[in-house]
Amino acid sequence: MKNIILILLISFPLFQNKIFSQPQIALEFHASGFDEPVGIVSAGDERLFIVERKGKIKILYPDGTNSVFLDISALVESGFVEQGLLGLAFHPDYFTNGYFYVNYINLDDDTRISRFHVSVSDSNVADTSSEFNILAIEQPALNHNGGDLHFGPDGYLYCALGNGGGPSNSNAQDTTNLLGKILRIDVDIATPYAAPSENPFFDGAGKDELWNFGLRNPWRFSFDRLTGDMFIADVGGALHEEINFQPASSTGGENYGWNCYEGNLLVNPSLCLAGSTLTFPVFDYLHDNAIGGFAVTGGYVYRGNDYPGMNGYYIFCDYISGNFWSMRQITADSFSTNFHGYLEDRIASFGENNNGELFACEKTTGNIYKIIDQCSNFNLSFTVTHASAATINNGAVDLTINNGTAPFSIVWSNGATTEDITGLAAGNYTATVIDANGCLATGMATLINNCSEATGITISSITTSSVTINWNDTGAPNYKVLYFKAGSAPSLINTTSASVTLTGLTPASNYVFKIRNKCPGAPGNFTAGGNFTTLPARENSFVESEVHIYPNPNTGSFKISNHMLVKTFSVYDVTGNYLQSSAAESENIDLSNYNNGIYLMSFELQNGIVINEKVIIQH
Repeated sequence: MKNIILILLISFPLFQNKIFSQPQIALEFHASGFDEPVGIVSAGDERLFIVERKGKIKILYPDGTNSVFLDISALVESGFVEQGLLGLAFHPDYFTNGYFYVNYINLDDDTRISRFHVSVSDSNVADTSSEFNILAIEQPALNHNGGDLHFGPDGYLYCALGNGGGPSNSNAQDTTNLLGKILRIDVDIATPYAAPSENPFFDGAGKDELWNFGLRNPWRFSFDRLTGDMFIADVGGALHEEINFQPASSTGGENYGWNCYEGNLLVNPSLCLAGSTLTFPVFDYLHDNAIGGFAVTGGYVYRGNDYPGMNGYYIFCDYISGNFWSMRQITADSFSTNFHGYLEDRIASFGENNNGELFACEKTTGNIYKIIDQCSNFNLSFTVTHASAATINNGAVDLTINNGTAPFSIVWSNGATTEDITGLAAGNYTATVIDANGCLATGMATLINNCSEATGITISSITTSSVTINWNDTGAPNYKVLYFKAGSAPSLINTTSASVTLTGLTPASNYVFKIRNKCPGAPGNFTAGGNFTTLPARENSFVESEVHIYPNPNTGSFKISNHMLVKTFSVYDVTGNYLQSSAAESENIDLSNYNNGIYLMSFELQNGIVINEKVIIQH
């Protein structure tokens, strides 16, 4: 996987739309009092278990106090800086079986992976005498021991081993030994363990336990608790540090390239395992104190609740330079990586609590830090003064910046760069603010006109001689309603409300109306309008009983009684709008193409009399 997107947060005025929507991570002091902590592990409750290199595991309680959970210092060789108690994993059924597993270097300078049991009488103390050795691996040198342990989503125990250190060797490319690999074993179905038959080299040309290989010194790997993807940080040699990625869908067997490749740099192709396909890192960085580092410390994908902006980001750092990065998967084979610069050096490990919040331990001081997003509470709020009218630009927006760190860079969508803006017409105004930490917040304020032309006009209660017109109150002190038939002089009604009923209208006539109003301080009038048609008159109630619609309601196909008396018929909708006219050639009328509803039928008889009937269409 070579498609890597690297974004460096070096000069924030550039590329601000891309960069500053990302989280701005920082370290928040959480606890102290630990001796060379190299691991932070959760058993699945509110406690954190801190692994100390010299052989102790301590419990860090929510109130900041700690106590010793396990002390195997007498069994641990910690004389060389890369030796010691290096890994801890709790069995998925820990609260039932009490099992946990540790990886340490024993007094013979070799790796031991052992199972222990919590004390039966005290859940905060382990039974030191309960050690049961799972794996013993001879180490050819004092460094590159790996040491991380995790139970994967599949319930198997994964164990990281370095290539054995010392002079450059090819252990990582040699599948007949366990060094320079991540192992996958089943600790539940056999004693001391069994290799799952699905492992890529099971009963093949390699060790049954191997899950992937080609690693120099994998210093911390982890599983994304949401997706099951694996991230592996591998400490480099002369030039590069790297982050490797194994998707949850993998069947194992990836070759991450050491020692024929270092990162994405080809070192010696002859050292690659013949016939093996290489999997390249999703990110690597140079040995450079300013923009890189010299020893990567792998982290976790954030899946907590406290900082939504960090969700899905893999957080990691460099032990020597103290530089931090956050990385997010974009597509199946590409990642976006953000450089956060120096935060703290000598960070030996990361860990997550039972809620997915991330922590880091600093090996020299023994401090524990919480990983936070400085931008998580950074937001904007607005106080809006609306414009008086559409022709008056006197609106304003007062911006309030919440929880950011001054100084601020402010840009409005209208080009303004001040905190508050004035002289505005109605519309949407978006503010983009960047604080001193590089946090970005955006927000939009909407201004309206307190007075404008009539809107939301509706026509109702149409009869042969009247109609009611309603509209939204747009802030005018009064309104003038003009209405007229074509060719006739207009009539005028003044009203202070947003409603008027027009009377004395002519039946079956089309009218045009206009609503005019003047807003205080605005020059000229605003005008809105429309039209309506009054209902036809019913001229003879005696004959009305002689023409009827049946059945009624109907599906649009119906009959009329005494159709021989009818000359033509016209159809109107319920508001009086004319729809069609036809000659009444038979008793059958077909309006089945009309939608469901109530319609008005106006029948003109042979003698000129007009009869009106309602028809209800229900398909």
